[in-house]
Amino acid sequence: MYSLAFELGFDHYRFQLPLDISRFADRHREEIRNGYAAAKYQQVSRKMPDMFEKKLLSIRDRALVKELDVTITARDLMREYEKTKGVCPVTDVPFTFAENADTDWSVDRIDNDRGYCPDNIVIVSVIVNRSKSDLDLSGLIKGALDDHSQDEEGLSGREWFRMAKFYFKKMPQTKPLNFCQLLSNTQRLFDQLVFLQLFHHTDPNSRRFLKQLGRYCNKVSIKKAEKLASKRVYHRADIAPEVLYDSPKLYAQVQFFIQVIRRHSQEFDGLLLNCLLA
Repeated sequence: MYSLAFELGFDHYRFQLPLDISRFADRHREEIRNGYAAAKYQQVSRKMPDMFEKKLLSIRDRALVKELDVTITARDLMREYEKTKGVCPVTDVPFTFAENADTDWSVDRIDNDRGYCPDNIVIVSVIVNRSKSDLDLSGLIKGALDDHSQDEEGLSGREWFRMAKFYFKKMPQTKPLNFCQLLSNTQRLFDQLVFLQLFHHTDPNSRRFLKQLGRYCNKVSIKKAEKLASKRVYHRADIAPEVLYDSPKLYAQVQFFIQVIRRHSQEFDGLLLNCLLA
């Protein structure tokens, strides 16, 4: 099996690219030269790279400098790109390519502790990749709950939420996250999240949450709150937060449930995370 340095040199010949090895460590330079010489000796057919081959070359280049593994191929990049249908899954803006723009498509490593492996990459726009940076899942969730209204050069609050949702099932949660405590800092979201579970009580994640809530609250009162939530939404033909705040009876019931959740926060952290992001 050839080394990454050898393959980089080989591809520089194949794609008719100048061989500048000054930016690589001394131990890699000979292997790069050997790869270039091997391709030349074999008289490998030369061609212009397509956008996936060009992207792979740049990935290999950076990975060699950073000592990262690269096992993906141009075909892997093509498959991931095709999943997006040419649109960033976070910003919902069509991708550009090689325009030095925030909308350019880029390859993000899901787990920053691993290299470029087929099961560790997604295609997102440059602005998303930059905003995610080296954040883990806990960091993304905290970011989604922050106020980004003043961040004119980064993602909007809605886009941060979509980013957390996008990565939620792709990234492992390696650090404990007191999600109920975080929700307490954004009370309006806490209110709305509990209200939505009452309204969507047939959804699997909502059912699991309400079942746990039923361990500490009167089940009849939960059923009444479900019916009241449905009735309020039906009459308003809207599911905006005002549906909750315009009903003193429903609001009081939701606040009671939140007090119960706070007292047993460890049991509800994962359930509410799934309700919000799964």
